[in-house]
Amino acid sequence: MSLFLKMNQVKDQLTNSEQKIASCVLDDEEEVYNLSIQDLAKKCNTSPSSIVRFCKKMGFEGFQDFKIELAKGISDSKKSQNIVYEDVRVDDTIEDIVGKISAGNIKSIENTVDLLDYDEVEKAVEVLNNANNIFLYGVGASGLVALDFQYKLMRISRNAFMYLDSHTQLSTAVNIQKDDVAVGISHSGRTLEVFKAMEMANKKGAKTISITRYGDNPLSNISDIKLCTGGIEGNLRVGAIASRIAQLTVIDILFVGLAKKDFGAISEYLKGTRMIVDDFKIKK
Repeated sequence: MSLFLKMNQVKDQLTNSEQKIASCVLDDEEEVYNLSIQDLAKKCNTSPSSIVRFCKKMGFEGFQDFKIELAKGISDSKKSQNIVYEDVRVDDTIEDIVGKISAGNIKSIENTVDLLDYDEVEKAVEVLNNANNIFLYGVGASGLVALDFQYKLMRISRNAFMYLDSHTQLSTAVNIQKDDVAVGISHSGRTLEVFKAMEMANKKGAKTISITRYGDNPLSNISDIKLCTGGIEGNLRVGAIASRIAQLTVIDILFVGLAKKDFGAISEYLKGTRMIVDDFKIKK
């Protein structure tokens, strides 16, 4: 996983001192690589012990391990420095908007792939494959992603349930069984309705899967299986554009992972649903 991506994803979850360190690294990584821990502490107006704590929070044993990964990140960023994502501005042309939105969506998918834990994906596919029923929870844009996942699961003869009304979602969580699976989708991981539904599913003994942004958040903290997405939206977060694309990428991965479990039967299910829908298409 890219160190720069990791820092960007968790930046707003860091303490004030840790945010200063992250900003120093992100603003001038090459200079930071050449600094001692004392010099970096001075540059960030913090202490060497704070630097060590920051490195450990990022998953490293200490500052030297952090610098080794930093060097790899510098090399990778130079290779991709021509790929830029910016917020859309009010004076942008249609050409600007097309370029920025498409670049943002591509980058969001790349970040998500970088952040996904393949072992967690395997576990998610396995529990979904063994589930009697699959209950999907999400509101707003995440609810539409959950609805898309329900449609895909229905096409391969899985018992999947998604209700856009959050009260109905909570009602299904009350009656969920141990052999069922609950999937909670929330970019922030802080959507109260989704959290409450997943919390109830846990109490009932069902397996729980969360799809949230990378980093510490309430929803992933209570889930058995944690899948992370890499959104990149800045100040202008119009309709959760990049995060929605990231979530759709994850559910597509889960869907195909499930489909290949019994591809002979699955292909027949897909063929059947396609044929019945084709009857309603206007003929040439």
